Parts: sequence; structure tokens; C-alpha cells
Amino acid sequence: MDSLQQVFSVVSAVYTALLSVVRSVFLSSMTTRSIRDPASYTASEKKETLRGLHRQARRLDKKWSLSCKPDEYFLLNMIPILGDSMSTILAIKYLREIHRSFALPPEIENKFVKNVVIHAGGSIVPLVGWLFRRVFGVNMRNYRILEKYVMSVDSNSRESIEADSVTGLIN
Repeated sequence: MDSLQQVFSVVSAVYTALLSVVRSVFLSSMTTRSIRDPASYTASEKKETLRGLHRQARRLDKKWSLSCKPDEYFLLNMIPILGDSMSTILAIKYLREIHRSFALPPEIENKFVKNVVIHAGGSIVPLVGWLFRRVFGVNMRNYRILEKYVMSVDSNSRESIEADSVTGLIN
């Protein structure tokens, strides 16, 4: 039982250290952070921005998973440390893109960072990592969190303000 507790404490220490490293890299490199709250977007602006982020997330997760088509991404995946590192770096780059689009609360940012850490830890194992990257899909997972949050925030849309002013003039 003592050895199990030691293993758990080592794993939790490594996880905490990795989480702090990813968070510091992620947050310190946010030089072009968006100051626009999702509530300031109109519904159409939200959908347009989310559509581009969805396309990018789907493409990244598809390219960095095990595929049947031998291309440059498939060959990079075959190199154990390089493929894992590249997919993690691209996941962090995707988070930067999200931060250029929306100003988000720390709770949502922490969920993103935790997903990237789980992705980095799970994809380290050479053969299992390929399958893990395919199943886990860190970028799509982060996109779904973002979409759920952004669409739940009420918009102070110019369209509804204009509609209210027009109805006010008619009445």
C-alpha cells in the first residue's frame, strides 16, 4: 500500500509540474490576447469565429492522429518524441488562436490547459499514444468547451438593439 501511495504522489507531482509549465508557457506567450468578451459579439460574429476555430481544431486532430495515408504528419507520428512534441505544440498554438478571438474566464482557461496536459501525458507512450491522440482529440475537446461557454453567454448584439429601436419607433 505504501508503494501505491508513493506512485500516486510521484504522478501527482509530475502532473502538477507539467500543468504549471504548460500554463506558464501558455499564459506568458499571450501577447495578443483578445479584450472582447463573448457577450460583446453578435450571434453571427460568434458563429463565424467559432466556425473557423472548429475547422482548425478538426484539421489538427485529424492530421496528428494515426492515419492510413502516409504523409508527412504520419511520418512525424512514427518518431516517438518528435510527433508527441509537435502535436502538443500545435495544441498550445490552437489555444493561442482561441485567446486571440475571445476573452475567457480563468476556469475555462484551466480546462483547456488540463486537456493539453492530459494530451501530452497520454501521447508519450509510443504505440498507445497514437491511439490516444485519435480518441482524445484535444483540440476538438477544447473547441467543444469553448463553444458551450461562448454560446451560453448572452449577446449584447447590435442586431437585437437595432430591432428594439425599430420596434420602439413603430410603437
